[in-house]
Amino acid sequence: MEIEAKFLVQDREVFGRLAGLTSIASFGIGSFSESVFTDTYLDTPDMAIYYAGYSFRCREKPGKVTYTFKSLDSTCSPVSRREEIETSFPEKRAVEELEDSKVKKMLSRIAGSGRLFPLFEVDHKRKTSMITASSGEIAEISLDDVTITCEGSRRSYLEVELELRGGTEEELDLLVSVMREDFGLTPGSSSKFDNGMDLLQENIRADVAGSDYKVISVKKESKPLALKEMFEEYDVERAHARKVAENALELFDSLAPVHGLGPHLRTVMRIAALVHDVGFTTDMKDHHKEGRDILMAHPPAELPFPLHMMLPWTTFLHKKSIDGAKLEKLQTKKEFAAMPAQMQHDTLKMAAILRIADGLDYSRMNSRITAIDLQQDRAVIKLQGPGARTDADRADTKCDMWRLLFKTDLQFRPAMQEQD
Repeated sequence: MEIEAKFLVQDREVFGRLAGLTSIASFGIGSFSESVFTDTYLDTPDMAIYYAGYSFRCREKPGKVTYTFKSLDSTCSPVSRREEIETSFPEKRAVEELEDSKVKKMLSRIAGSGRLFPLFEVDHKRKTSMITASSGEIAEISLDDVTITCEGSRRSYLEVELELRGGTEEELDLLVSVMREDFGLTPGSSSKFDNGMDLLQENIRADVAGSDYKVISVKKESKPLALKEMFEEYDVERAHARKVAENALELFDSLAPVHGLGPHLRTVMRIAALVHDVGFTTDMKDHHKEGRDILMAHPPAELPFPLHMMLPWTTFLHKKSIDGAKLEKLQTKKEFAAMPAQMQHDTLKMAAILRIADGLDYSRMNSRITAIDLQQDRAVIKLQGPGARTDADRADTKCDMWRLLFKTDLQFRPAMQEQD
């Protein structure tokens, strides 16, 4: 159990005074040591770790890389108490290659075979020392110059952490009082993970401003629903949704020179993949129509207006075969036609990607994209896994919409079918 208190430092002069302390209250402070390191926070596309109540990070220091689960603290008190599970190695490893440990078991339980993607990075310039009494170590004091980076956006701030290291909670409370009263510090109830998640949401909101879509009027009232609630309410098949999102992100990134969608639509692509089957348990036969209607009534709360207006149509278009006549008919649907022309065009492109991503998990046997070779007039997508041949064939069938929109053809090959 990690027990610590955090404080924001608004003034660098105060930050410097803290670094020069040799004592605090009735306790001594040793010499400060300095270190520079980076934390990368990771999760599955459907945020399985976050929804399970944890954060997961990889901390890289010279000669030591540590993977850590921490429970999320929901209290508003300056002192937080969080479960902490970690394992360390001399060098960085792929998460899939972690040795048997509590961390590995925790990942398997929460994320299964799902891949992890970086959420954001936290760079630290840290000064640390031990606060001691005659009885021994009381707490560790850390002075952090923090920079959080998320998709090119940055947030920097100064922070002090006091982590209990053998002392009592009464002694920690005394240190908290000194920080507040003698140094005028503001308790920082938010963790670095919380601040990174805030920056992630700021980026999503900025995506709206970064788009060139005109604000559109919506006559139907909608009630946003958080993804976690949506998964539970409509009994979404999480493993499939997660795998389709993994595929969609890989296709979105690798085929960017072809589809030309802006990076601000990457989050839309991820969420569109997660909710594409939201209508399945309600109406299996016409789940694409049911999903469209659900998403019109309950857009994901994580995606702001008007970006969430694209999701009913990526869902509607993901199931049945597509030809030119169907795309023309789509223009007669007033809700789709109400969107700006560029928004309609981008929605069709994302639907084309989603159809392929869905086909690549047709077997539900965890086929994995091993390579996407983008050539002048085609892209060769190689798959691996026991269901790779089935999924390659299905993806080729569901590539019909892509071929209507783009000149660059896509070819799907199981790993054992190596060709020129």
